[in-house]
Amino acid sequence: MAVGVVVAALAVVDFRLSGGAGRQALAVALTAVLVTCAVLMTSRLAGRLTRPSLRRAERELAEEPPLGVSDREFFAPMRRLMLIGAVGILVSLLTLTVVYPLALWGAVRIGAAVGLSARLDGWWPAFVGGLLVAAVATSVRTFFALFRTHTGRAAAYSLAAVVLNTAGLALAVLVLDGVRLDAGPGWRQALILCAAVCLFMLPRITLSLPVPGAASLALVAYHCLLLWLVCQALAFAEPGLYVDGFWQLAGAAAIMWAVEWPARLATRLAEAAVQPGPALPDPFPDHMFPSGPLY
Repeated sequence: MAVGVVVAALAVVDFRLSGGAGRQALAVALTAVLVTCAVLMTSRLAGRLTRPSLRRAERELAEEPPLGVSDREFFAPMRRLMLIGAVGILVSLLTLTVVYPLALWGAVRIGAAVGLSARLDGWWPAFVGGLLVAAVATSVRTFFALFRTHTGRAAAYSLAAVVLNTAGLALAVLVLDGVRLDAGPGWRQALILCAAVCLFMLPRITLSLPVPGAASLALVAYHCLLLWLVCQALAFAEPGLYVDGFWQLAGAAAIMWAVEWPARLATRLAEAAVQPGPALPDPFPDHMFPSGPLY
């Protein structure tokens, strides 16, 4: 979370930390702690509110339904689980768009009240700064997941996707006239590109459709929307990122999608290896021989 606060302070124009290195480090630490507490409190409150319904649904699914039960009662646990899932998605969205910005804004105000030099002017910088804190913190957690046994491979694929998307966005800036990055020091331009990709990859979805090529077109369209939103958010960053025109936006999204293709392919192959397809049904279940896709 502290890395996210630092990136937000460097990128967002109206979010600045001033003073000596020690005072800035204290301001970053205090802000990171307060934002973390706000996010954890929101998550635990939502979990406590939904836990009774979740346990009830799991218990009902584990039990044998009584004879003569109606269809409405039979599917009630599944409807309850779907509702809990929808509530979880809504809580995640509200946490991202409301809790992070408000927590960042409040943390800066508290830091200023105790004498730390921090400035965050306006709701739009607070909103963009909160999104950047969330996105960068997610990428940093993914990096640390590399060193865990059970999550190392998935984290490597996710980080590879971040690197490839950053390379794709940089390539779009170089080859497309309508995709531009304001002039500035090279490290600041690289920081903005990395921050843009972290924001871009924050709401990740996967899609599989029976029509060949339909999923790819849908994902490119979705990436166009995401890239447009990211550019709107970073228009007031320093340096700013801009995309002029729909076709330039579509071209940038297509380049990023194409460059990321190796990471998506590796992820799909890994998922297929871990979760193979179901075995074919055995037409002769009583022959006492092993059954499966090869028998």
